[in-house]
Amino acid sequence: MSEQTHDVTMSQALPVDLETTVPKVFPVTIAGPQFADVNDKYSVARSGRIVLRMDSDEQRLFGCIVNACKAMEEGTVEGFRRQKVTARVAGGWVRDKVIGLQTHDVDIALDVCTGAEFANFLKSYMQEHEQAKIGRIGVIAANPAQSKHLETATVKVFGIEVDFCNMRHETYADDSRIPSITMGTPLEDAYRRDFTMNSLYYNLHSCEIEDWTRRGLDDLLSTKLVTTPLEAYQTFHDDPLRVLRAIRFAVRYGMQLSSELQEACMATTIQGELHRKVSRERVGKELEEMLSGKHAHPIEALKLIGHLNLAGSIFCMPPDSAIVGRIGKAHLETVQYEGKTEEDFRKLQAAAWEESQECILVLPSALSFLDDKPSSAITDFDSRLTYLSVALLPFAQLNYEEKNRVKTVTEHMIREGIKFKNKDVIAMVTVVQELSGMIQLMQQVPEASQNTRLQVGLILRGAKDMWVSVLVLATVALIRQRSDSNESDWIERARQWYAITVMDLNLDHCWKTKPLLNGKDMIDLLGISKGPVVGEYASEQTRWMLMNPEGTAEECKAHLTKFKKKRDSEQDQEGQHISKRIHRGD
Repeated sequence: MSEQTHDVTMSQALPVDLETTVPKVFPVTIAGPQFADVNDKYSVARSGRIVLRMDSDEQRLFGCIVNACKAMEEGTVEGFRRQKVTARVAGGWVRDKVIGLQTHDVDIALDVCTGAEFANFLKSYMQEHEQAKIGRIGVIAANPAQSKHLETATVKVFGIEVDFCNMRHETYADDSRIPSITMGTPLEDAYRRDFTMNSLYYNLHSCEIEDWTRRGLDDLLSTKLVTTPLEAYQTFHDDPLRVLRAIRFAVRYGMQLSSELQEACMATTIQGELHRKVSRERVGKELEEMLSGKHAHPIEALKLIGHLNLAGSIFCMPPDSAIVGRIGKAHLETVQYEGKTEEDFRKLQAAAWEESQECILVLPSALSFLDDKPSSAITDFDSRLTYLSVALLPFAQLNYEEKNRVKTVTEHMIREGIKFKNKDVIAMVTVVQELSGMIQLMQQVPEASQNTRLQVGLILRGAKDMWVSVLVLATVALIRQRSDSNESDWIERARQWYAITVMDLNLDHCWKTKPLLNGKDMIDLLGISKGPVVGEYASEQTRWMLMNPEGTAEECKAHLTKFKKKRDSEQDQEGQHISKRIHRGD
């Protein structure tokens, strides 16, 4: 059997001389956590220094690591080899501290030994020389599917989670985002990182910020650009997940994507690699952090995804041949999807994603009806799923068949495209199912009548905790569909229906109201058999209870008895009608 081989793309040649390049360095002034001033391009240019806010535990941790490095060099701890180690804080901790954000997850990059080796040495050193104990050392094996490309030792020291890992140099196979790893220098380690702002180090020995790409600090504080240390196209080809990380960082820190980076993100080859190389779970995890993570700005993230034409690579659709229904184009005007050519499918999807962007632009205004919520309101809207449902609104009328079951395309996008949890899938399906009823309600004049109480109550019982999200989605849909009317009119209409539902009709959480009669009660009362017919009477009981919120069990029994007589009479008449037709030979 012949050996299978893959083309290997060697890491991009560094645009600097490996032997002579030195970093830009910035001395650090350590300040307490309450220090108010933050670094900016002016303060750094003026003083040439960086202020890092650290609490006492962080300062104590770093002091112990420096002392441990000295002890390793001097060989004062038995059972470990002597070697000169330089420890640097890397990545996110440095980035966030430079711009004044508090973070406590610390990554330590080591130049000549592995993370596990140093973590075990640190534990022995602290027991012998610092009279301090640290937590159990956990070794996280390399897990490329989770973007862990190298073994990492993790331990809690003074209440701080610390990861130890050696610096590395990477090469990539052409058909994978998983690199081959070798021990690297600080220069190589900096240039293999995803973005320049993540390539900064805090050297614990010199107390300096090291900027080996010589651009990282400037991009973070001055130009406010997300850019890659090496050529962007090859960087994303090596690991397409970095496309989504670029969006997340840009939105989180209020930065712009460099023009080169945007061009690479929009390349069809890179978008294909994102779909081919990156697991759907990883795509979903990045999207989740954009929607609800620390400092998330989900609307801005979804707008940027659309601008870069990445939505189709993130929210994967079922095969075109399996899809039926209607897809939304401009102003959510729908057209039949099936029976088209492959080129037509692509154009329809592109038009739908363009409309998705317009819906997202409307969303902030649509949400404004929630600014003055009544104090009696209980249900809040699920923000992350609301944002997603708006982004996928043009696809709400598309279905597909899977294993002899008809499902919504939206369900496939959430379940298979981004691998969200099953409860999220169920919630999104519910939103789509209840949308048409809410749109119909929104087009009526708001009033708190008995008839509208039934109509609103049935919608809420169907949507449950997602009813506010459905109302938001319906508002967006009507603003887009009814371009002949004022946007503010629909927002006011949503505000009125919201207030009527919560205050006048008192229907919030109506789906949690217990039925007056259970299934056995109805079987005994009405003399019916078990089976689907019980469900019919349960539905009638629900309708009666919505219209008679103060009704008693006895009154409900009387109503169901009367309802049964009417139902039986109608069935008898229908039976007689069928018998006559059969007798006549119709």
